[in-house]
Amino acid sequence: LSTDRARASSATATRMSSPALASARLTAPRRRPDSAASSSRTSSSSPRPRSRPRRRAATMTRASDGDDRDVVVVGNGPLGSAIGRHLADAGASVLVLDGGASLTSASNDMGRIVRPLDAEGREGWTRWNVASIDAFPEMEAASGISFFEKSGSLACGTPAFVEKPARLMRDARVPFDELASGDAVAARFPFLRVPSAHVAVRDDVGGFVNPARMIAAQNALMTKHPNDRGVVREGVVTNVAVDDGFGGATATTATGETRRGKFVVLAGGSYTAWLAAASGLTTIAPPPNPGNAASTTASTTASTASPLARSGVGSVRLSRRTVLLAEVTASDAKGVLSDMPTLKYQHAPEQRDVSVSAGESSSHGANEAMSVYVLPPIYYPGPDVAPGWYVKIGGGANDFFERERWADTVNDLERWMASDGDDDVADRLHDVLVDLMPTTNFLSLTSKPCVTTCTDDGELQCERLGKNGRVIAVGGCQGKAA
Repeated sequence: LSTDRARASSATATRMSSPALASARLTAPRRRPDSAASSSRTSSSSPRPRSRPRRRAATMTRASDGDDRDVVVVGNGPLGSAIGRHLADAGASVLVLDGGASLTSASNDMGRIVRPLDAEGREGWTRWNVASIDAFPEMEAASGISFFEKSGSLACGTPAFVEKPARLMRDARVPFDELASGDAVAARFPFLRVPSAHVAVRDDVGGFVNPARMIAAQNALMTKHPNDRGVVREGVVTNVAVDDGFGGATATTATGETRRGKFVVLAGGSYTAWLAAASGLTTIAPPPNPGNAASTTASTTASTASPLARSGVGSVRLSRRTVLLAEVTASDAKGVLSDMPTLKYQHAPEQRDVSVSAGESSSHGANEAMSVYVLPPIYYPGPDVAPGWYVKIGGGANDFFERERWADTVNDLERWMASDGDDDVADRLHDVLVDLMPTTNFLSLTSKPCVTTCTDDGELQCERLGKNGRVIAVGGCQGKAA
C-alpha cells in the first residue's frame, strides 16, 4: 500500500522473542534506512537511500504529441493498468500515462492482500474479488509474469463479524472451512492466539499479489497487441479537458504535452479527485455531517460501477494509513509460518458510533476501526528495508486528509508518503500483532506510510464528467482494488 519508507531508532536492532516484546513492547527498534547503525547485519550496515522506489513499466517512453487514441488512461497503477489492458483486448487503441516516476504511489510494496470474501460483506466487492482471483492463472500464463501467491485466507472475529462475508462466499460457491472457536483456530494454526469466543472461516483461494509484477503483467498483455494498439508512456497529467473541436477529451502533462482521445479515463488513485476538481470537472464535496446520514451523500449524476454507489468522485476522501513490517527469521518463514494464510482479524469489539465519530456513513470505516489485516512472511529484497522476511500488518481507524485542503493534495501526499507513518498507529499495530502471534520471534520493526481512497457509501465510484461524458473518473477503492 505504500512506498517503502522505514521508521526506527538508530540503535542496533535487537533480536527478541515475542514474550519479551509483549512486556517491553517497542524495545525492538524500527529501523531507519538512512541510519548506518540501524542493524547489526552486514547487509544493512551502510546507509540506505531515503529516496522512494519508483515503479516504471519496461515499455514506457516519454509522451509526445500527434498520437491520438480511442482512450487515454491517466494512471498506471493496479486500476489504470487493468483498464488499459481490457480496453486494448476489446479492440480500442489505448495510451496509458504513467506518472510513477514523479508521483507517490500507494501500491509500491511487495505484497497486497487478495481474498474472495469482502470484510464488510459487500456483494459487489465479493463478486469482483472472486472473478479477479479466477483470472490470475490465465494472466500469469499469457504474460509470462508470476505475481500471485495462493496462501489461502482467514477471516476471524465474532460471529457477527464473520457471518455475512461467509454467506456471500457460500453464495459465490467458494469452498471454505468453518472454525467454531478460538481454540479451533489455534489448533489449525498453532502460531495464532485469538479469543475463545471468536470464530473463523478459512479458504484455499486467497493469498497476496506483488502489485508491481501484476501491473507489469497487465502492461505486457496490453502491449502485445499489434500496431501499438496499447502503449504505456511516462507523463504526469496536470489538466484534463473536453475538446469540442476534436469531439473527445485531452490530457495535458506537466511538460506541456497534450494527449487526445475520444475518452480520457482518470485512474490515478489518490490523485483522481484532485485532478478532476483542478480541471474544473467536479467539485470536492464538503465533509459529511455526522448528525445527518443523508447529508453524507453528494448529489451526482454518476454512472457508477456499483448500483449502490451514489457519492460521486468528488466525495472521495484520502485516508492516511500506516503499516508495520515485522521481520521474522528465514527458518520461521519457511517452517512454522510456511502455511500461514492472509488474515482479516477483529481485534476490538464493534463500536456502533465509530463511523459517526469519524465522519463516515459507510460500514467500511467501522470495520477498519475494529480490525487489522495481516500477510504471511514475504521476502523483501531491500534496499528500503534490510533484505529479509517480513510479516505485514495494517488497519485501524481512518485518518482523513482535510477536504478543505484539496488544492494542496499533491504536496500533502508527497509530505505524508515521505514520512514514516504515524507512531501511535504503528505502536497499536505492534501490540495487536504480538497478542495475535505471541510465540513468533520478531527481529525488527519497520513502519511505512500508506494512503487509501474512501467514499461515504463505501462503494467504488465510476463517474462520467464534462460535456457528453468524455472524461470518466474511477476512484474510491477503499483500499481493496490493489
